[in-house]
Amino acid sequence: MTFNSYFPAIQSGQIVWLSHYNLKLPIYGGVCGINDQEITDTQTDLAYYIWMLQHWHPSIQRDAKESTAYKTLMVIGSNSGNTSINYPKPSLFPDAPVAPAPGIQKRLFSQVIRIKASARYSDAIGHDLGIIGAANKVEHLIPIASVLVALGESGQRVAINFNKYGHDGVWIESRINGGDWVFLAINTLKLYYDERPLTAGNTHETREYRLRWWDKSVAHGEWSNIQSVMLGV
Repeated sequence: MTFNSYFPAIQSGQIVWLSHYNLKLPIYGGVCGINDQEITDTQTDLAYYIWMLQHWHPSIQRDAKESTAYKTLMVIGSNSGNTSINYPKPSLFPDAPVAPAPGIQKRLFSQVIRIKASARYSDAIGHDLGIIGAANKVEHLIPIASVLVALGESGQRVAINFNKYGHDGVWIESRINGGDWVFLAINTLKLYYDERPLTAGNTHETREYRLRWWDKSVAHGEWSNIQSVMLGV
């Protein structure tokens, strides 16, 4: 997944940015050479993208946590009243929008590039669309990372995204189910995939991640905030 300087790394910020771009595109799209059909297609893309971030993904994560807690309760829990406990019902989405073709973000960022290349594009348009990144004048003491579970060629994997802010890269550590922190990788790109399979004997596990800056072959600075995901559910 690619991130640009104008596109927020945090999911809540992405929802705000996408909603704003969706609102402003009909105003400036035609001016910068984007035809009506593409504007309509982009708005369809963005409506689905926003719905996934705002509704579908949080519900799926909640369902996963509830189902894991229920399974644990039923397998190793106790109930002195000897009464049955019904399993949690999965979230339903009767008003879900129709899914577009994969590659929403790729199409979106390609469109932004073409808008900026238009002869009628201006900084005023760029600022109002939200496609001009803020100048990086603040020293970032810790990496800011986002993690999510994604499907890879061999099953589930964890995608770890971050912005280098001028650093060489990051030192990544991980722990599983609250165990010890262990070194995972040094990554000099903006996206790292944790492809490790589940630990032998585990059907699911909680994975936590923390990052430090990596410059000139040395890890330094404070640890980032801990990010966690549930894998295998």
